[in-house]
This record gives sequence, C-alpha cells and structure tokens, in this order.
Amino acid sequence: MLALFIIIVLTLLGGALVKVLSTSSESIAQEVIGTRALMAANSGMQAELQQLFPLNATSTCPDEPASLDRSYNFSADGLYHCSAETTCSRYFEDSTTSINYYRLTSTGECGSSAIAADSKGVVRSSRTIQVEARSL
Repeated sequence: MLALFIIIVLTLLGGALVKVLSTSSESIAQEVIGTRALMAANSGMQAELQQLFPLNATSTCPDEPASLDRSYNFSADGLYHCSAETTCSRYFEDSTTSINYYRLTSTGECGSSAIAADSKGVVRSSRTIQVEARSL
C-alpha cells in the first residue's frame, strides 16, 4: 500500500514537472518570435526612412489621407518567415519654412514557420512601431 502511494505521488510530481517545462518552453519560443517581429518592424522602418529621405533626392511620401504602403519580406538569417508592412503619410506642411512632417508606421510579423492564410498551429507574433519625422 505504501509503495502504491509513493508511485502515485511521484507520477503526479513528474506530470507537474513536465507541464511546467512545456509552458516555459512555449513562453520562451513566443518571446523569441516576438523579438524577431520587433526587429522586422525596425528593419521595415529603416527601409521606409531610407525611401523617405534618400540622399540628393526628394521624398516619396504623399499627403494624408492618402498614404504610401510598402511590404518587405526578409531573407536574412534571423528574419526567416518574417515580413514588415509600412505606411508613410505627410500630415503637416509648414508653408512658412517649407518643412514637412511625416508619420511612419511599421508592423513586423513573424511566425514559427511560413505564414499563410490557412496556417494552423503556427505561432505568430506581431509588433508595431511608429516614428514621426520632419524634413530639414
């Protein structure tokens, strides 16, 4: 009877340990994918800023409410299965100084495998950043 009690207690403790390890593993995976999504959003924002402020050229961002949308798919080692969607809009123009004010938004999305419309069981994470900039 004592041996049966010990076996049951050890089985319950083992099951609890497996559950804790599984939950910890899933949260770490989600954190890594979330960090990758943030880096994808940052990369998309940097590409958008380079398009907005090219060297020796004029900007390519329309007046609001029209906005310029771009998509980026990354193939760098750390950004497989990641993409970024960016928008740019000029929301104010100071006529006295000819300074334009822009609002840029970048949303990075990453998944644990290829992201498709019918994907099931894929861990996805999305991060959005927004930057306001002005011309010189």
